[in-house]
Amino acid sequence: MRHSLYTFAIFIFTCISCNIEKKTEETSPVVESKKPLPHFTYHKENLFPGDGSLLRAEDGVYLEDGRIVVVDQAKGLRLIEKDGSNRPFGDFAAAGFVHLPPEQVAAPNGVVLEHDKEHILMSDVADGKIYRINVASEEVEMIYDHPYGVNTIYRDKTGALWFSQSTESTNVQEMFRDVNLPVPHGAVFRMADLKSVAVKIADSLYFANGITMDKEEKHLFVSETMMDRVHAFELDINSGLAKYTGVAANVGSPDNLLIDHEGRLIIASPLYNQVIAVDFKNHSQHVIFDGSSNDNLKITNEWNRRSHLGMERLELLTPDLFLPLPGLLTGMFFSDDGHTLYITNLGNDLLKYDF
Repeated sequence: MRHSLYTFAIFIFTCISCNIEKKTEETSPVVESKKPLPHFTYHKENLFPGDGSLLRAEDGVYLEDGRIVVVDQAKGLRLIEKDGSNRPFGDFAAAGFVHLPPEQVAAPNGVVLEHDKEHILMSDVADGKIYRINVASEEVEMIYDHPYGVNTIYRDKTGALWFSQSTESTNVQEMFRDVNLPVPHGAVFRMADLKSVAVKIADSLYFANGITMDKEEKHLFVSETMMDRVHAFELDINSGLAKYTGVAANVGSPDNLLIDHEGRLIIASPLYNQVIAVDFKNHSQHVIFDGSSNDNLKITNEWNRRSHLGMERLELLTPDLFLPLPGLLTGMFFSDDGHTLYITNLGNDLLKYDF
């Protein structure tokens, strides 16, 4: 029973991956928001491409020409055209990428577009490999192999690479063991360049997850999924020094993060089926997307109860937690003009909202 339970959880949820509020002026010097924030709910018409052709599209990026790239469990990455047609992107097999379940289950997870907009970085939360992809040629290179799974990555303008380690797991089953009963094995690392040694910046996190920086790259934000909080660090990206400044936001099960055009911190909340914007300047939070239902919330409440009591909870990760969404909500990204929101998840379609 336990084996089948873990196998089922892997199928629907392979990424969750899994202080008292500080003064927000210490976390991110962002400009005051000028554009009103939307509020979206789930509608079948917003499925994109809408044909169920994706496979565990946990994260994605928007390219300058209007196409998008999302992770694909079987092939590494998948390119989606404006009309929704799509294909594998890059020859990941040539770079050592393997997905042969049940013996070897890959889990492409985090993806980020570098500042030059010519390269994409992708991390695998199962085996810890980080890949670099040339957008034009689609050439794939495996640039780093971490001892444990790598959840999400970010590369700053100096060329340094920052990434999160959710837990000390070498495969998906081990990762879910630490989702079921969390342990403080999460950490954040920095590499001065793509060839340097990874240096630990922070540790003792209960499932480190999404990672990003503000526009000025003076602050680093890291999701700690199992503790319902996003941490902030004050940075000197040239020296690599990171000073912890406190909790930037308390949000249920934070996953992927990004900074929007107005400097707000955008957070995906898988267990609540929401996307939330945190406005530091106005000391406020706003739900951009809410795909929850009464049935979802019953499971969420039970998850929280068990979490507070230190009880096992993996059996709660069933489709009832996210339906009618195509999969468990994990992240989001915007078009370059900020007028289109894509919501990623562990299912076979994205959600696309124009506003």
